[in-house]
Amino acid sequence: MKIAVFSDIHGNISFFDAFLRDAQAENVEKYIFLGDAVSYYPFGRDVIRRLRGIGACCVEGNHDSMLRGEFPIPEKHEPVYQLRKTMAEISADELAYVKSWPEIIRETYNGKRVTFVHGSPLNHLKGYTYIDSEMALYDSPEDDIVFCGHTHRPWIRQNPHTLMVNVGSVGLPRDEGGGSKPAWALFDTAAGSIEIRRVNADIKPLLSLKGIVHESVLAALDR
Repeated sequence: MKIAVFSDIHGNISFFDAFLRDAQAENVEKYIFLGDAVSYYPFGRDVIRRLRGIGACCVEGNHDSMLRGEFPIPEKHEPVYQLRKTMAEISADELAYVKSWPEIIRETYNGKRVTFVHGSPLNHLKGYTYIDSEMALYDSPEDDIVFCGHTHRPWIRQNPHTLMVNVGSVGLPRDEGGGSKPAWALFDTAAGSIEIRRVNADIKPLLSLKGIVHESVLAALDR
């Protein structure tokens, strides 16, 4: 089975659609989303609808938690997040759908125990797993593979027991040289292979949002 594991769309429907075209070209059979459908870009409701439409298995991210009312929205960050706009737009049914997302998913593929989480295995919503962080060294006999997101920077590291995979971000890449290229992981369970893919996406629809989207968000396109 070919699985697309992806994260951090953040309301960027343009990059999300570019990712979907790439995934469909790879004959992906299953979609697993690692959280943060909303904030930053203004199309959170469209993203939520698209996730539902493709039948994605989703875990909760920290921005989804704010949408769900579980965490307060920091007032100083709201001009950047613009999360209240999405809160006002979505229907009760769409909110219930997002509220159904668990913090973590654990599945087994061909004998491999695989964990899917937004942050880290030890801090599901807010843990950071950078390639040079202590969490990159996470190693457990209970986890053969861990997929995570949250940092918006993709990488893969093989530890003695655990393969750590950060899938990066579809909607807001923050790694140097990747700001305009959505990232996701292609997991081929039959071959046992995992590949980080980058997508060439058109940034013109995003540049047209100048004055609507915070300037710091658009600046990430130049990384």
